Amino acid sequence: MPSGWDIYAKELWPLGYGHPLWGPEPCMDFGAVHLGDIGYLQKGHFCFLFNAMLPADDPLNAQRGVPEKFEIFDPPDVMRRHHPNAITQTQLHSRNIHSVSVSVAASTGLVPKRTSVGAALRYQCSDDSGALLLLKRPGNTTYLDCDLHIKRYMRTHIQRWYEFAIDYLGIELEEQDIIFVSGFTKTAVWAEAAFANGSSRAELTISGGCFVPAVSGEFSVSMSRCVDASVFSRAGPHERVSNWKDNLATEDDQTIFLNFHKAKRRRFLGPTVLRAAAGPHDLQSDRDNDYRSECPVYTPQSSCEEEGLKHATVRYTLAHVYRALLSRVPLRLSGETLNLRAKRSVSQVE
Repeated sequence: MPSGWDIYAKELWPLGYGHPLWGPEPCMDFGAVHLGDIGYLQKGHFCFLFNAMLPADDPLNAQRGVPEKFEIFDPPDVMRRHHPNAITQTQLHSRNIHSVSVSVAASTGLVPKRTSVGAALRYQCSDDSGALLLLKRPGNTTYLDCDLHIKRYMRTHIQRWYEFAIDYLGIELEEQDIIFVSGFTKTAVWAEAAFANGSSRAELTISGGCFVPAVSGEFSVSMSRCVDASVFSRAGPHERVSNWKDNLATEDDQTIFLNFHKAKRRRFLGPTVLRAAAGPHDLQSDRDNDYRSECPVYTPQSSCEEEGLKHATVRYTLAHVYRALLSRVPLRLSGETLNLRAKRSVSQVE
């Protein structure tokens, strides 16, 4: 059975805001997520190691220390972007969920103008899994617009970060688990739900909390018209959910989406840095963000004085490409046939 945080991330990832965090609340020891945080994801939460954009003696880094030969990441301020009200919807949900009604209410919108006791938000599910995020305040996005700087920095230092995590802190993880936080979307209060093993006729019901006004009781989520469905839900922070007012002066410190870069070690080529800004860290879609253009490429010289080198480089490149393609031909072709084709390709280039 998939966990609630895995279902939640998988279902909301296609919305394109980043990796959906099942645990948006700040860490008790290190506070809210910051740009330049180095850490890893565990059970839907971001786990902090150190911050690459703060000095080693900063109070945040001084708690646990920093890796050996630590070098601060200090991009120009112009590379920092902030988009207030990046998310203005009061609900975000997977594509297989749609709102059908607000029971015992005078309005059919997500947040009715008047409700009576027993009112609830109801959603129809068209698949066997789905996820939902409810907000009471817009989500604000902040990010670093310097992907190439981040990639170069990570390739230089990722090995020391890994050694710091496993040798000094004793945390069991892989090098590819370590991420560089390059952006996030934060809000003040939230509620989330994820389900699995539902049906195309299942109905999701949300009641209580500040997300259904004029209804007393704790926030709760349930499913009907299905058998053996697993439903997961959270809401927070608890004191805000219980006592929320639209004019409440409170900090937007709840990270609902996370953008990050991670390293992926490739055979013979060392670590490649991937920008996973639109998907969870363990989804196959990471392959789509693999920056293979950073691998060595033979480029012909443009100078007329080096025309001979130009032709030699082109011939070498095309011959290598052709041999690479031949290596994928089924083995039922004879060796003589392969050799003949290779000779023809080189002679044509010459």
